[in-house]
Amino acid sequence: MRKYLFVLSAICCIAFTSCGDFKEITFSGIQSITITSLNQKGVEAIITAKIKNPNGTAFTIYKSDMDVSLSGISAGKAHITKNVRIKAKSEELYTFEIKSDFSNLNLADLPKIISMAMSSQIKITLKGNLKAGKLFVKRSYPVDLTQSVPIRSK
Repeated sequence: MRKYLFVLSAICCIAFTSCGDFKEITFSGIQSITITSLNQKGVEAIITAKIKNPNGTAFTIYKSDMDVSLSGISAGKAHITKNVRIKAKSEELYTFEIKSDFSNLNLADLPKIISMAMSSQIKITLKGNLKAGKLFVKRSYPVDLTQSVPIRSK
C-alpha cells in the first residue's frame, strides 16, 4: 500500500510542478490557400498558416468545424480533416487540409465562387471553435478571422 501511495504522490508532485506559465500562442495569419478540388458539391483546399508557439510543450490542433464566408458569400461549413501537431518553441508554417461542402450555398452564388477561385486573392472569413490540446486535455478556442489571402489552384 505504501508503494502505491508513494507512486501517486510522485505523480502528483510532477504534475503540479511541471505546470509553468503558459505563454500565448501567436497566429500570424493565413499565408496562402491552395485549392485542390472545386466542384458543385464543395471545395477541398490546403491552408498554410504561420503559428508561433513560445511554450516548451507541443500541442495538437484537432479536427474542427468552422463557418466559412468567401468575399461575403456564405460557403457552408469547413472541416479540418487531419490533426496538426504544433511543435514546442517554434515559429513555423503549418498546413491544414480543409474540406467544405456547399450545403448552405445558394445556387446563384456558385458561379461567383468559381470566379473567385480563378482570381489571385480572396477575402476569407472563418468563424467557429478550434479544438486544441495535448493527450486528454482539450480546449476549444473561438476563431473569428477575416483576411484577404493569395489563392492558388493545383
